[in-house]
Amino acid sequence: MQANKRGVSKNQILSRPVNKSANSFIQISKNPVSPLIPNPTESALSPSLAPSLRILMVIDQFNIGGTETYTLSLTRELLKKGATVIVAGKKGKLLDHFLGLGCSYYEIDFVLDTYEPDSQNRELYIKFIQSIIAAERIDLVHGHQIPSGSVAITAADRMNIPFVFTVHGTYYDPEFLQLLHQSSTVTCVSPSIQRSLAAKGLDSNLIPNGLDVMEYQPYALFYRRYLRQKLVIPQQAKVILYAGRLSWEKADICEYMIHVTTALRYTDEPNLHLIIAGGGNKQENIIKLVNNHRKVTDHPYLHYVGEVTDMCAYYCISDYIIGTGRIALEAMACERPLLAVGTLGLLGLVKPDLYEKAWDSWFGDHDCPQILSGALLANQIKSMLLLEQQQKSDIVKAGRKFVMDRFHISQTTEKQLSLYDQVIQSKSARNINFL
Repeated sequence: MQANKRGVSKNQILSRPVNKSANSFIQISKNPVSPLIPNPTESALSPSLAPSLRILMVIDQFNIGGTETYTLSLTRELLKKGATVIVAGKKGKLLDHFLGLGCSYYEIDFVLDTYEPDSQNRELYIKFIQSIIAAERIDLVHGHQIPSGSVAITAADRMNIPFVFTVHGTYYDPEFLQLLHQSSTVTCVSPSIQRSLAAKGLDSNLIPNGLDVMEYQPYALFYRRYLRQKLVIPQQAKVILYAGRLSWEKADICEYMIHVTTALRYTDEPNLHLIIAGGGNKQENIIKLVNNHRKVTDHPYLHYVGEVTDMCAYYCISDYIIGTGRIALEAMACERPLLAVGTLGLLGLVKPDLYEKAWDSWFGDHDCPQILSGALLANQIKSMLLLEQQQKSDIVKAGRKFVMDRFHISQTTEKQLSLYDQVIQSKSARNINFL
């Protein structure tokens, strides 16, 4: 199901080259070096002046999503720990956040507006990545998504430097997994993914998706009131936030949420509101559905806010969160009750007795015993809405501690750096033996 529906051709977003020249497929930002010709003075630099580790971080596009947000957090922490990180990918809303870190940036359109990989220019992009590796004296390339990853892995192999790839989901096709098996070191973000890869004959290193707990934390009550007023949401309303990429199964979950919210307003909670945050290839369908439901009432209760970078503010104004993966971590860090609903099913209200299952399945995104249905979702939401204040308080306090203990970005980045070091040392040893 996943391989065909979410393979290379449809899983990632791509766009047109932004340069006006018809032959231009790459742009450079904040970088004094040509991407095609290494600066001849670079080799003259004293080793003591060069950073100890130079990483090329490659993603398809700087969109707003779990993979991209994690890559941003990892990049920020790597920089804090003294590494140099250069980033490459297509422009998107999250790009300014990377540039704000001071990263050198190479703009490469790995994908087209049709969500297809730009196969026609694949060889050109491989050469571009090779040139970046040479110009920036890259020690290691780290990929996260299929179109950009398949280009970068070939470039790294040709330049004889290590390549690390992080598997973030269950939708990788066998051909790409075989490429990883031949030419890279693989990491993954949940135990269920690690088992799945092992069943396909692929060894992987388990490194959790890290979160900056200072970036995600609860806001004061007065600010919550102010933000609700800005969005014209009544202060006494019970607000659910659904956040996720509006593509494939997660767009289906969003549709369920719209129907269930409308039904519950008529039967159980007349003051129930739903905020929807995210974008994707089913975004227009979601907007139409929202508008159709809103036509039947004079009191708007469905609020589509699109892709947003200030997610903490939206967690703040919500009473409950529906989500999975990294959204789940962020919500728990912001001390909000979480109903975990992911790509593979509904896990339930995340309380301490469910933590191990939540971690193992990545909050229902990589494995889940319960198949999602409208009736199941409605019953779970009704139970969540009935939580007493003390119950809610106990759940959210425990949730933030769980995230801080298991997923703190500093700890997960240390694991990533340790792996980088092992991979580089191993590659150097093989090169010496070859000589």
